[in-house]
Amino acid sequence: MDTNLVRRTVRPFLSFIARLGLTANMLTVTSLFVVIVAGILFAYGKAILGAWILLFAGFLDGIDGELARITDVKSPFGGFLDSICDHCGDFAIYLGLLLPSLKRGAFLEVILIFIALFASMFGSHVRSRAGMLGIDTKTIGIFTRCERISLWALAIFNSFSALQRIIYTIRVSRKNNAMPAYSRNSYETK
Repeated sequence: MDTNLVRRTVRPFLSFIARLGLTANMLTVTSLFVVIVAGILFAYGKAILGAWILLFAGFLDGIDGELARITDVKSPFGGFLDSICDHCGDFAIYLGLLLPSLKRGAFLEVILIFIALFASMFGSHVRSRAGMLGIDTKTIGIFTRCERISLWALAIFNSFSALQRIIYTIRVSRKNNAMPAYSRNSYETK
């Protein structure tokens, strides 16, 4: 993705936000609250709405640093706050995904959610430790934060679409009496 193109596209919006008096740290904290709302929506089974809210939170999280740059208030504290809010937001999302899986007794999903949570935190930890060595790994890796958020959205939307199609097919098949009554012998080859 061309970051210069993104910056040029978003800068007018950021300039407007700056004129309103909003700071990068305000955006960071706002994005955390928005992510928490997404996590709550996931926990209550509102995956589609939760995914849209998560995308919006990801947008806010993605522009806070750029707002700090254009307003010339970039600081180590801002980076610290952003990192802490990101981890708290990750926890809210994974907890929101975990609760329905626990209710369904979906053991494999629970394990996958824990693996995803660990991998997310481990990746951030490696980045932090590399930074202490003076090595910037922010753009290294197949999936940076933005791509991970996009993949979550794709996974949720695609899964929901498949489920909708299954439910629709079952309903139409029942209505049209197209659901065959399978017997044990109907699976055998002749």
